Amino acid sequence: MKVFVTGATGWVGSVLVNELIANGHQVLGLCRSDEKAAALHAAGAEVVRGSLQELDVLKDASARSDGVIHTAFNHDFSKFAENCAEDVRVIETLGGVLEGSDRPLLVTSGIGFAPGRLGTETDPPMPTNDSYPRASKATAIAVAARGVRASTV
Repeated sequence: MKVFVTGATGWVGSVLVNELIANGHQVLGLCRSDEKAAALHAAGAEVVRGSLQELDVLKDASARSDGVIHTAFNHDFSKFAENCAEDVRVIETLGGVLEGSDRPLLVTSGIGFAPGRLGTETDPPMPTNDSYPRASKATAIAVAARGVRASTV
């Protein structure tokens, strides 16, 4: 399977890329810097140079993949609301390419809370508001309603 991974050199993405390659998958990994691109290439992935702002790059890599895993998120918390809005645009863009194709989209999201009990995969997304604008899970649910095999972790 050929998998496009955003955030391929990040905390979650770098481990995921190694696991995918070790298990026989081909990986297209989104990467911004020369240094990280070299490491990604050395790991055996195809480097996709670009950023989350370059929606055409995301569309092209998604179109060339059998599935997409979105692990990227800008952790500059001084611009948290902007970064959350960017995340929504990215998920909608990835979903738009995969819509109707039966190719999966896996989205990583923020931590959910279930006060007084353990949280489960059936819990609804946390409501977004001014203090918590992250809508990764809600956006994945919205693209799933349009025919995308989307899920969140």
